[in-house]
Amino acid sequence: MYACWSVKGGSGTTVFASALALSLAQRHGTATIIDLGGDVPSVLGMVEPAGTGIRDWLSQSRRERQDLLDLRIAATSQLQVIPAGSATSFDTDALDDLLASLPDGSVVVDFGLLQPPNSVRQAAQADWLVVRPCYLALRRAARLDERPGGVVLIKEQGRALTARDVQSVVGSPVVAEITVADGVARSVDAGLLATRLPKQLADELGVLL
Repeated sequence: MYACWSVKGGSGTTVFASALALSLAQRHGTATIIDLGGDVPSVLGMVEPAGTGIRDWLSQSRRERQDLLDLRIAATSQLQVIPAGSATSFDTDALDDLLASLPDGSVVVDFGLLQPPNSVRQAAQADWLVVRPCYLALRRAARLDERPGGVVLIKEQGRALTARDVQSVVGSPVVAEITVADGVARSVDAGLLATRLPKQLADELGVLL
């Protein structure tokens, strides 16, 4: 499982997590992305799902693996999405049950602004904080009780902070730098990211796979 999360909205976590899931699906033939943030279907150009989702599953007192698997919706022939659903709250201890119920194969979890608990982060194949070189975001990251396993830096033109600065503040290594490019924004806005992953983005994701 690849756990992706952030400390500030607008950091690019969902676009990164979605692109990562697409890359894993292309590389391994299949993958699943679990959407705790709530925006994955929009980023992938899907019709907004109705009905239950991962938040609803987590809020139940009885959590069966098959019920989780039944929530999957096809984004492409290779990528499945488990949407967010409608529940607004759940006990984070329920995330331990998620670990025991994950679909087979590569799984990316977009945690949004929810910092995964230690049990989840320790079990994950990767635990990545997604952040822009933004002073406000780094202030929040510096106050984290636990350091992330690594940092995915979303690079923007005009920012004075460097990857070295980010590593120093967060206390974790920058494992990848993803460029904010016009082509990515155009693909997302047109609903084409799932079918037309920009080459530069795919190449930059390659260092993580």
